[in-house]
Amino acid sequence: MNAKQIFAILAIAMAGNVAMAVEATQDEVQPVSTLSRAEVQARIATPVDGLLMSGGEATVFIDRPVASTTLSRDDVRAEGSALAHANRFNELYVG
Repeated sequence: MNAKQIFAILAIAMAGNVAMAVEATQDEVQPVSTLSRAEVQARIATPVDGLLMSGGEATVFIDRPVASTTLSRDDVRAEGSALAHANRFNELYVG
């Protein structure tokens, strides 16, 4: 290969890379916020459903109590074993 061919190959490769570096969507118009900074911070500080708290930069999730059961571990195992041996057809798992 001579220098002209190498230069041509490099030029084509560089042009292809530059063409792929462009984003797919070009946002010309920047969105305008309708809320002030203080309003946004106040909205973030109030929990929506009582589960989310904002701790500055980090997000903290409030733990909900886990549902408790009155069944023992052996009762749950026996129930699962009985359902497995029943061989019933569950339509929720089809389709």
